[in-house]
Amino acid sequence: MRYLRNLRPDPTRLIQEKLSVAEELYALWGESFLSDPELPPLLEDYRQAVEASNQVMEEAGTFRECYICSVQDGQGCCKIGLENECTVLILLLNLLLGVKLPQEREVPGRCFFVGPTGCKILARPMLCRDYFCRRHYQKIPEAQMIRVTQVLNEELTLLYRITSLLRARLEFWTGDFLQELDLTGYT
Repeated sequence: MRYLRNLRPDPTRLIQEKLSVAEELYALWGESFLSDPELPPLLEDYRQAVEASNQVMEEAGTFRECYICSVQDGQGCCKIGLENECTVLILLLNLLLGVKLPQEREVPGRCFFVGPTGCKILARPMLCRDYFCRRHYQKIPEAQMIRVTQVLNEELTLLYRITSLLRARLEFWTGDFLQELDLTGYT
């Protein structure tokens, strides 16, 4: 039945298309971004904010609970398709941060960016950083969860500022037709 349309889009194909666009933008405009007077300080602030978030999340036990849920219980949130929450701008941000982006899915059935020890990218979509499931709220004291959320606020604010700046620069340099930079989802 060749004439039937594929009603289940391939999430791997979509993320590979986004990766290709991000890599092309980096090849064309990476040096311009890195010599922009506004961006490098924001990149360093963002890197520090991610490190601060990771430290607080580690101390609170969110990473441990995610590991138990994913590896030991066979559940977990980082399932195949979740990678498509990652936009071209977030992928471009990773490249500007010096992150080597994966070219294939390493763990079957899991997010394209999941490796054996966790996420392989530094800049991640808000959903990946500021999502806490019922398990977290049951296992981790409320005061610690509040602290995690407070610290994540700086990281996510910087993520927004940087991706907005990237978009503004690209629109200025290439025109206002880059709608696909914020594309998420499966189609």
